Amino acid sequence: MTPPATFSAFIRRIDLSTLELFVSICSAGSIAAAASRGGLAVSSLSKRISLLEEAAGCVLLERHARGVRPSAAGEALLRHARLLIAGAGQLHEEMLAFSQGRLGSVHIAASASAVELYLPDEIARFAAAHPDISIDLTQRTSTEVIQAVRDSRADFGLCGSGIGGEGLEQRPFRMDQLVLLVPPEHPLAAHSSVEFAEALDYEQIGLLESSQVQTLLEGAAAQAGRSLRQRIRVASIGSMCRMVESGLGIAVMPRAMVTLAARRRRTRVVNLRDEWARLQLIVVARRFDRLSGPAAMMLLHLDPGRKGRATS
Repeated sequence: MTPPATFSAFIRRIDLSTLELFVSICSAGSIAAAASRGGLAVSSLSKRISLLEEAAGCVLLERHARGVRPSAAGEALLRHARLLIAGAGQLHEEMLAFSQGRLGSVHIAASASAVELYLPDEIARFAAAHPDISIDLTQRTSTEVIQAVRDSRADFGLCGSGIGGEGLEQRPFRMDQLVLLVPPEHPLAAHSSVEFAEALDYEQIGLLESSQVQTLLEGAAAQAGRSLRQRIRVASIGSMCRMVESGLGIAVMPRAMVTLAARRRRTRVVNLRDEWARLQLIVVARRFDRLSGPAAMMLLHLDPGRKGRATS
């Protein structure tokens, strides 16, 4: 017998089902018994073993009065066949886990408000329930979230509405209200609510990175024919709260973040009456119905009540 000349030619003539039958023959010590177990005709199984021997280029089974036993080459094949079959079983289990969303990774891009307010506890619970799913969370501005989803660097994103997103699907996630955080002795502290234009007379604390809130504030100031007075800009809402508490200025932020970051701080919350101060957080994806198993599971975990149709 002459084996195929190349490896690629060899593996084209070897298949796992035949190797599994070969293992069964060696275990049973009989082609007839293995054929019966596999629901095959003896002649059909014998033909497959002949083709296997032809592919291997050597005799794999030695016939004797009580049946068959593997030759020296057959013993080598048997050892490798068992390893291949075991590996195929592991591969099947792993692919099944991926298809069912029990294994894999999910990539999320989210704005600062989403990261600070809604994600930490929920991600912790999801991670505990799904230890084999890795989670990649990146904090970005709302504009960067949209771009990350569009470029397939994120499975889905959480960001503010009204900043583009053409060609992506989106749906509502959470609503919030922008408010002013002011020191207790500030002139605006005596008011329960104001128009943002009234805040333009005072020094404000801004964020270093461009954000949906910053864009809204700049637009509102321009609409009023004014500019923002932001001598100090910081990296986080927590830092903004500390600056306000120190009397260095006032700050605009989502109410939910004030509740989180301003706990036990000497500050006052003043509502903004402007229509644009209602803040809509949305979920964006290229296609919600084409999310990977892990990404779909994560999104359902974050927002279990949102199973309706997405909007484009």
